[in-house]
Amino acid sequence: MSSSPAAAKTISTVEHPASTWPQNFAAFLIRRRILISAILFGLMIAKDVVYGPRPRDPFYLRDGVTVLGVLLVGGGLALRSWAAGILHKNEELTTKGPYGLIRNPLYVGSFLMMFGFCVLIGDPVNFLFILGPVLLIYVVKVRQEERLLAARFPQEWAAYAESTPRFFPRLRRVGRSAEWQFSQWVHHREYQAIAASLAALAAIEVWHVM
Repeated sequence: MSSSPAAAKTISTVEHPASTWPQNFAAFLIRRRILISAILFGLMIAKDVVYGPRPRDPFYLRDGVTVLGVLLVGGGLALRSWAAGILHKNEELTTKGPYGLIRNPLYVGSFLMMFGFCVLIGDPVNFLFILGPVLLIYVVKVRQEERLLAARFPQEWAAYAESTPRFFPRLRRVGRSAEWQFSQWVHHREYQAIAASLAALAAIEVWHVM
């Protein structure tokens, strides 16, 4: 017996429930996170150039605050490069190296870099900016990625998520060693992060002497 159009519509709605506005908003943030982050960072830098304090000289390493900023940027790049060199995305659940310490070393590395640049720029408001809208965007992205990993690797993911923190490593916990591959590092285009960071440091130097 054929069903009525109304019944078919009801069944379709049950099988494919309409997305709520928070879900649609989260999907938008994930799709456009790079563009949104770039726009927000552009506005932040423009505000600092016009109204903010003069940034520190990133190459004057006798200043302790400058050294802290450079170490955060360098440490973030190092963590990202370490993670990118062993990550085999969509092929396996990577749980060694930095992934044995935290589940999201690439994102943590990025935030270390952002905090480092905030230290060099010297405007405290920028830290609130990083801990506000930028953090929100990436927390939404991390949760989506973790749901996908749980579906792709159901047997491994539960134990891994239980034993490994999302962002902050546990004390005295050491990640298992893993073979770092330059080809993987290149495949993930991590050289772009290094080039962009060097360009940003040079721009801050020019900004400092203006």
